[in-house]
Amino acid sequence: MRRKPHNHFPLNECERSFSALISSFLKNNDVDRWVIAHSGGLDSQLLLHLAAKHLADRELLVVHVNHQLHPKSGAWAEFSQREAERLGLSHKVSCVVPESSSEAHARDARYAAFTSLLRENDCLLMGHHADDQAETILFRMIRGSGIRGLQGMPFSRQFAQGQLLRPLLNLERSELEGAVQNLGLAYIDDPSNSLDHYDRNYLRHHVLPRIKERWGSVTQRFQQNAQLLSQTELLLKHYLQADLDSCSEGDDCLDIRAWLSLPDIRQPELLRFWVALRTGVTLNQKQVSSISSDLIMAQDDATPVFKRKGVEIRRFQNQLYLVPEVVGNMSDIDLGLSDELNLGDGLLSVTGKIPSEKWVNAVVKRRKGGERCRPVGKSGTVTVKKLLQEASIPPWQREHWPLIFIGEELVAVPGVCLCQGFDAEKSGFSLLWRPFSLSDNS
Repeated sequence: MRRKPHNHFPLNECERSFSALISSFLKNNDVDRWVIAHSGGLDSQLLLHLAAKHLADRELLVVHVNHQLHPKSGAWAEFSQREAERLGLSHKVSCVVPESSSEAHARDARYAAFTSLLRENDCLLMGHHADDQAETILFRMIRGSGIRGLQGMPFSRQFAQGQLLRPLLNLERSELEGAVQNLGLAYIDDPSNSLDHYDRNYLRHHVLPRIKERWGSVTQRFQQNAQLLSQTELLLKHYLQADLDSCSEGDDCLDIRAWLSLPDIRQPELLRFWVALRTGVTLNQKQVSSISSDLIMAQDDATPVFKRKGVEIRRFQNQLYLVPEVVGNMSDIDLGLSDELNLGDGLLSVTGKIPSEKWVNAVVKRRKGGERCRPVGKSGTVTVKKLLQEASIPPWQREHWPLIFIGEELVAVPGVCLCQGFDAEKSGFSLLWRPFSLSDNS
């Protein structure tokens, strides 16, 4: 544990900033429970004590994520628990196992832990400060980020079922150090923070101090630039929404010919905007180029696919489609007398009266290929593949289209046809199949 002396900044400056940001946030957000991310480090220690004081009449939960990457990680979890108990607050330790000791994997594991804990109307408080923001923006500049990335970390955003708020983001680390010293707080000094092979540590120890030495309070200018970029992004979104309206007749499809008619500079930005708007997934330049070359410029009879975080982008009949990724195969299911069956990737609906008792034994199966039937109103048999093609069913949906069998005989292709010889055509009976869209998953 460490106490670091610093005498330049009074505690009340941090309190004023914290209180003002919380008050501003609550004007537009309802919060039932505040969840405090507490590593035990300097910034989270100050965050904990400010929250305990200024949110004393609210429900508070202190959460420590144990990454289990350091011999002292257990002791750090115990320190966090003691600090919470000393303030009379509820405490939880969440143990995670990152894929590796890298910054990115540790962060992913940490955020996954918070995601699993948050309930509706929870707000997660995190202790990021202005120096963290400067490091983030510098790091993203080096990586070649665009407008969104160069805005750094937002003060607040939707997170899991609730919200995430960074009430210390206006304050420099030196201000936090002074406040912690005034409070006489001990805090954890993680030795990994001094390892320069981590990119952010290198920026923290070798780059940002030199910039500050030359240009003074540069963190404020980073914040100003982030705000200007945020305004620029809002303006860009306004124009991109107009482009999207002209290129799309539905939320999950984009007309390729209309997209190609746009000026070259607007085409990749519209792809990014459309995907982010509908899925929350941010595409980098390489991914946008891949979609353009592999999907948009593909031959008409090609069936390329781009996959990213549970979402697929497909091409069919001069349209790009955003669809949820289908995972796994369905086992055979008895149709029974249900009005509606959820098959995992869509809904099978039954309308009208069951034609005869033998339909009670009907079973829902997936396509395997080679199935044939004689649709009502047609003279001969035809393959299911041809029926689905004639109905303009997209290829990726054809692969998983449910079929209805009685015994070994195909009796219906839901949403396409009923087969002759099973009395269904006389009863108003029909079966409809609606594959899930991204809207169903949101």
